[in-house]
Amino acid sequence: MSSLRTNSSCQLTSVLIPLYNHAHYVVECLNSVLAQDPATIELILIDDGSSDDGFLAAQRWKEEHGSRFARIDFQRQTNAGITKTFDRLLKKSTGSALMIVASDDMLLPGSIAKRKELLLQPGVLAVFGDAIPIDEEGNVTGTSAVAELGRPCSRAALADARTLPWEIIYRWNIYGSVLLCRREAMIKPDGNSVLNLDLYSEDMQLYYLFASKGGLRYINEPVAKYRVHTGSASHSPSNLAILRTNIYCSRKHAMPAMPIWRRAVVGMQAITYHRWNTSLRSRLLLPVVAVAYAGLLTSRFAYDFYRTKMLGQPREI
Repeated sequence: MSSLRTNSSCQLTSVLIPLYNHAHYVVECLNSVLAQDPATIELILIDDGSSDDGFLAAQRWKEEHGSRFARIDFQRQTNAGITKTFDRLLKKSTGSALMIVASDDMLLPGSIAKRKELLLQPGVLAVFGDAIPIDEEGNVTGTSAVAELGRPCSRAALADARTLPWEIIYRWNIYGSVLLCRREAMIKPDGNSVLNLDLYSEDMQLYYLFASKGGLRYINEPVAKYRVHTGSASHSPSNLAILRTNIYCSRKHAMPAMPIWRRAVVGMQAITYHRWNTSLRSRLLLPVVAVAYAGLLTSRFAYDFYRTKMLGQPREI
């Protein structure tokens, strides 16, 4: 059952939560949404076939706090995967601004309001920020996921609209529930989402899409807490293969919408995927992979020279 107040959808922010086996974290996540401005929030949660008691915990929380939201709708489904669940959440939404929140992450106070202020500027389709890394117990382990986890990227480059698209191409390193989008950027006139449902996850395809349209912006401060699971299944060989394939497919999917120079760079990145493939065709392509790596190294050097020497950005990596 869902409840609805008289708030116009143009005032609503739809917070979309795909829940999967996060019984220990989902209440913290929901409380962080409650700490925003619930009267202007449409909260929609779908449990994607969890095997734990997370949905029951969420339902109990809804009974206690649900009346404070403009609209609230919690449902269960058989397991469909990340992208298809996100697509279903989008189709249930009615708000003018949309954001997805992982069920083990948390929003920081004022998170939505800070991003929405920038989102309302002309030409802006989506706004993202940084995240504070936390461990499984919620202890803070750093100050910036962008600058400290994975392959660090430059926050100064992300904050500059001239270099943001290149920075996410060369140093893709975005974590957590940090993206807020306009509805028209996510939902097409026919009511379908812009997502490619054949891809494993939604994140890279969306960031590349918004950057290609010139409508992606970065707010240089944390807007969420990102939970790092030390025992995550993503570190298993099978999941690493899935993630590599997803990155390859996301790049191939994004290329047609990109300007020619970005398309060339992303194309070279896609070619390097063949170093992980053991098929005969991929083995025969190894010399081409080597050439692609050389091209990427040269182009990234030119990009870093441009942003640090010509634009005066710091070399914070």
